[in-house]
Amino acid sequence: MCQFTIAHSTTPDALYARAQKAIGGMGGTVSGSPAAGEFRLSVFGAAIVGSYTATDTAIHIEITEKPFLVGCGVIQAQLEKALGEGGGAVA
Repeated sequence: MCQFTIAHSTTPDALYARAQKAIGGMGGTVSGSPAAGEFRLSVFGAAIVGSYTATDTAIHIEITEKPFLVGCGVIQAQLEKALGEGGGAVA
């Protein structure tokens, strides 16, 4: 449904810990490893589900399920903000 890449300037391990904290703080879950995995959270009673792969410089995210009225750009902006790398999109 949506795919985007967010640049980062930290290690995949630190990014994974940040993602677990941010998504967990929203009542969601992250499973996998710092290199690749899946996440799930609920927004307005609807699920946002996706997968990720991370490198030393970027994280590629694919959203596989989302609420119809929530656009990909909104999800990307919120994930950038949650991961502390706001504005780092490489699309």
